[in-house]
Amino acid sequence: MKNLITLAWLCFCISILLFSFGLSWQLNKSVNFTYPFWYEVLDINAHIKKYAPQNKYQKQDFVNTDKNQHYELFEQVVIAINNQGENLANIEYYTSSKQTKLFTQSEVIHLQDVSNLVDTLRIVWLVNLLPLIIFSLLYMQRKISMPNNKLKIQALVASIVVLTVSFVIFGFKKIFYYLHTVVFPDNHQWFFYYQESLMSTFMKAPDLFAAIGVNLLITSFFIICLYLWSIHKYLPPSKINNN
Repeated sequence: MKNLITLAWLCFCISILLFSFGLSWQLNKSVNFTYPFWYEVLDINAHIKKYAPQNKYQKQDFVNTDKNQHYELFEQVVIAINNQGENLANIEYYTSSKQTKLFTQSEVIHLQDVSNLVDTLRIVWLVNLLPLIIFSLLYMQRKISMPNNKLKIQALVASIVVLTVSFVIFGFKKIFYYLHTVVFPDNHQWFFYYQESLMSTFMKAPDLFAAIGVNLLITSFFIICLYLWSIHKYLPPSKINNN
């Protein structure tokens, strides 16, 4: 019986994590993943000025665009990948003399793959709502319980240590690139040099994606804390089983 309760607790935790990451994505996309903030922190404008003039596809004039247009372009990409890739191929940047397609065909295909992945994860998130509701009701009825505070802290510390050690040993870039080989189709290009891709240039890949990952993790942490607090308040402290 104890093993069954432990298993139920683990499933509950996984369900909460999935819910928090999914909601974190929704919240972050509504503010364009704070791109304007990271634009300044990562000095993306300087990155564009360095690599846009080296573009191999006659798009060197992208260097003449300003940060407000970069914010707008990123917003268009966020909207597109969260809407089945709609309009990706038609996104354009403009200069004083002309309008130009922002992405090459290979970039459009890659971003469509990203959109497909987002759609799949959205389905997983929605399906996860059912077990989350069930576990939450069981918890509030004291059918299952969270572990004591000591075990919670140990689990949190262990998770942070594993993540930290992984990034220290392998580095964010290696992990990021490896995940791309697992997730995306083998015959689709996913790595783009700055000189051949305005997408990589104005997003300063992979640095921006590491920053977005920080956004998602921090937001998820607060969502988890808020969620646990909200279900705790329905039970008097004296009745919560922390054994």
